[in-house]
Amino acid sequence: MSIRITVKGLNKTKKELEKLDLSEIDKKLHEAVLELEGEIKQTAPVRTGRYRAAWASSRLGKLKYVISNNVEYAKYLIYGTSRMPVKHDVRGIIERWKGRLKRKLKL
Repeated sequence: MSIRITVKGLNKTKKELEKLDLSEIDKKLHEAVLELEGEIKQTAPVRTGRYRAAWASSRLGKLKYVISNNVEYAKYLIYGTSRMPVKHDVRGIIERWKGRLKRKLKL
């Protein structure tokens, strides 16, 4: 399962980003992704720890990162079922992080 974070408003600042050093922005973005991954892991419900330990981030390209969890029951913890409520509100964490990410990148 992968979580995609889209920060709206980047199209407006594309020209400004092109003027800046992308390696510096990518470094800041990488730091933010690692912080987000840490927060996701800290808030994960723990029974055996497999779900928490399976969260990992990886770089897909310039300014592109993915945070994923390959545990087979992750989608049930994140989205819930008709009989089970959401156990790990990852989507709420991401919504809070969008603002932090914009501030971190100074957009």
